[in-house]
Amino acid sequence: MQLTVNRQDLLDAINRVIGGVEKRQTMPILGNLLLETGEHDLKITATDLEIQLESSTLVDVQQPGRTTVNARKLHDIVRAIGSEAHIELQQEDGFLILRSGQSVFRLGCLPADEFPRMEATAEDHRVVLPQNHLRLLLEKTQFSMAQQDVRYFLNGLLFEVAPDHIRCVATDGHRLALAETDTEQSVADTLRIIVPRKMVMELMRALDRDDETSIELLVSNQQIELKLARQRMVSKLIDGRFPDYDRVIPKNNSKVVIADRESLRHVLQRAAVLNTDRFAGAHYLLETDQLAIEAINSDQESSREEIPVDYQGDSLKIAFNIGYMLAILANIDDPQVRMEFETPESSALVQPTTADLIRTRYVLMPMKI
Repeated sequence: MQLTVNRQDLLDAINRVIGGVEKRQTMPILGNLLLETGEHDLKITATDLEIQLESSTLVDVQQPGRTTVNARKLHDIVRAIGSEAHIELQQEDGFLILRSGQSVFRLGCLPADEFPRMEATAEDHRVVLPQNHLRLLLEKTQFSMAQQDVRYFLNGLLFEVAPDHIRCVATDGHRLALAETDTEQSVADTLRIIVPRKMVMELMRALDRDDETSIELLVSNQQIELKLARQRMVSKLIDGRFPDYDRVIPKNNSKVVIADRESLRHVLQRAAVLNTDRFAGAHYLLETDQLAIEAINSDQESSREEIPVDYQGDSLKIAFNIGYMLAILANIDDPQVRMEFETPESSALVQPTTADLIRTRYVLMPMKI
């Protein structure tokens, strides 16, 4: 293999796949990137056996070939080279020789035939939607996914496709985020799959929030695949039963509060200054047209701040995790936020006051403090 490539093009291609490299190094080759030349391009592949990321870039191919090389070393070398430089890659006696200007690097390789590849996705289902719609659905729910929970099905995001809508749901057992949009899909029955956290985060990195062009998702019983212009992403699915999220969403909360989103966010940010590892909550004290936020930590340090709200119900005192509420407010675009409560032990429903292209609902479990 011998080729010449623009440094920035190579770095961009590596950056698109570096997140798929195995970090725990259970197999040495999983720490490598697979490099394969085409007629006029270089394809780069990374995998950890659960997710596979591919990208390509235009190159000047002098001699075709394929090999694998350590991902982090190649990435760090290319990143350190001058931005306007050109790089020559040449395979030689089991090593990859990288030349740029007066710099020469000799990197060890492992055989390309030993690199594991995930099979192409069977086209059991094809989902089509604008790129920015998928990006927003993921963006407004991904923060509620669990991390390394023993209930493995919570360490991912439910992707639900019905004939007339697409919905994303995430929960860690303490909070729940739901986002949906109307769209026509060619599915006879509702399709429900659980996409792993790592794939969700890689999709977030790859998708453009402002790109309205349609993209295709291929879904089978075992995996999901997305193809972009110079990128392909494949991931296994989580095999499990996602909780019945509809039962968690409050339907009859009678205490309705309308608050200015930015005012509430700023109050909570100031209350969060008192947060410690053992304390992360604040009390919400509701009175007619007034909401007070009270926080007190284990050192008996405290804060109290009041903001005007639109509320005409009975008094209520309820506590929530400050960070959870701030994450919700960060994902609501409406200037005002609607919060629905019932009792100090009941879950709260939080959502924008007006409908949007992407409709969102958030559920928060109360704390005991």
